[in-house]
Amino acid sequence: MNSPSIGRRLLPASAAFATAFVGVLALAPRGNDDGRDLVPVIMATRSLSDGTSADVVRDAVEVRMVPASVRAEGAITSPDSLPEGVLAYDLVSGQQVLATAFAASRVRSLGEGYVAVSAKLDPQRWVGALLEAGRIVDVYDTSETGPQRVAARAVILQSPDTADLEPSQDTLVSLGVPEASLADVLLAIANNRVWLVGR
Repeated sequence: MNSPSIGRRLLPASAAFATAFVGVLALAPRGNDDGRDLVPVIMATRSLSDGTSADVVRDAVEVRMVPASVRAEGAITSPDSLPEGVLAYDLVSGQQVLATAFAASRVRSLGEGYVAVSAKLDPQRWVGALLEAGRIVDVYDTSETGPQRVAARAVILQSPDTADLEPSQDTLVSLGVPEASLADVLLAIANNRVWLVGR
């Protein structure tokens, strides 16, 4: 038997093998490194507390490529697409950042029933609590009859710079207080009797 006739007999088998091999390759699972079916999302690279401004969030996220099936609805795809405002809830490292994570202002991020007020306080009225944005405090009215709590779980919205603060120097403090406590808090502010106690 000559070589040309052997080649002609093996040609159909070779073609069938090649077709099957290509089919197996087509069905084989592909790794994520080929970029197919991956979409961009931004994820937090560290924990961020509610009330954090969008500018700070922008420096604490990165773009990652994930399968389309795991991208959350409303996930932001670029740091440049972050809305203005502040975080409405805490984020943890590795969490996808959603458009719904932002509120227009710090007091809005506290939820329904809070309003913003400001008071001038000297440092002694902080009562041993480091005054910083996001800190939860109780508000007391130090009237002649004795201190009385007028608001529970108020939140520091804006913290003063304490680096060069003198012991008797008044500073403006912004608070988010429950709306139901507003009248009593305003009375304490008007009479310069506000005292903050950290939780």
